[in-house]
Amino acid sequence: MNLTFWSDSVVPSITANSIQVMKMCDAFTRLGHSTTLHAKTSTCATASPLSDLSELYGITTDFRVINHSSHNSIRHLDYDLKVLASVLRSEADLIYTRSLRGALFANLFAKKNILELHFLPSTPASTWILKKLSNSNNLQKIIVISNRLKELLLDKHPYLSTAYIEVCHDAVDIDRFSDSNRYTVQGKGDLNLNSLRKTIMYVGHLYQGRGINLIEQLAEKLPEIDFIVIGGTEKDVLYRQARLTKIGISNLIYYGFIPNSKLHNYYQMADILIMPYQKQVSVSSGGNTADWMSPMKTFEYMASGKPLISSDLPALREVLNEDIAVLVEPDNVEQWKSSIENTLTNPVFANKIARNARQIAEENTWESRARKILGCL
Repeated sequence: MNLTFWSDSVVPSITANSIQVMKMCDAFTRLGHSTTLHAKTSTCATASPLSDLSELYGITTDFRVINHSSHNSIRHLDYDLKVLASVLRSEADLIYTRSLRGALFANLFAKKNILELHFLPSTPASTWILKKLSNSNNLQKIIVISNRLKELLLDKHPYLSTAYIEVCHDAVDIDRFSDSNRYTVQGKGDLNLNSLRKTIMYVGHLYQGRGINLIEQLAEKLPEIDFIVIGGTEKDVLYRQARLTKIGISNLIYYGFIPNSKLHNYYQMADILIMPYQKQVSVSSGGNTADWMSPMKTFEYMASGKPLISSDLPALREVLNEDIAVLVEPDNVEQWKSSIENTLTNPVFANKIARNARQIAEENTWESRARKILGCL
């Protein structure tokens, strides 16, 4: 099948949405589909330091990426029109998109399409588009990333048919955590970390609500443990590094952005991986996603074979439970501290939840997600 992915992402960039889009295109291609991705040209705000897409995103196939310029002053309409023109010249059998406007254009020009949503459309314009889509025979289904988002979507937009809405959580590239011959593994010594000290690791952006302040508090309370934070924009990392110097924390290191193709190396340096999401969680585009999020890092953490400690939030409980993770009140620093100490001193328990998590991760690959989405077409 000739599949066109109409994205709203900037490629290359370090945003989570661009990583998810590239992973899905990679999965579609591995399933044998001829895949073309349309993406926005990088800007200074979101640009990646790397131009090699395979290294940046950890992809293994060679699908086509077409970049178009985009201007915020006209709400990126110029970008959508460029993608539309390209789509109309192509022989696409299916348009896959995370853009409401992309789905609308696909329907207006009678192109079979699938819409994937990572947010709750709530503006008058998005409501109008969804109503138009609900009356179209060209929209094959709507993919959402959590059961809670499906509930909220149907509650907000009752004219949508539940039969059209399918829940698909995000996924993981399990091979990177399995094939030691193909993918090398680093140790603590590679980053000059003391192998005799325990290491707690967080991977992800440093946006509001990700629990970065809580990590700093934990580092102060547990000076005998090293804390490693990987990810974040250059601006955010510099701010946090300066803050550490000011408050005098020496056992917390902000490493900044690491390409997805190398992340599996760094996971292996951790004794525990943490997801300290708070009750309000911001993303690169703004807004709060705590009610319905499905973080990609969840499945990467689970695939790593390392014990996971996470905030106990309803959206995360769609994937996590006490058999595969330690679940903690998001803002209870003392509970976080005791959970870390208990997990480090109970290796039998830590290994058990890590093994259980790994088994679940093996069932949630990008390829299996793509196969499920396209299965009934």
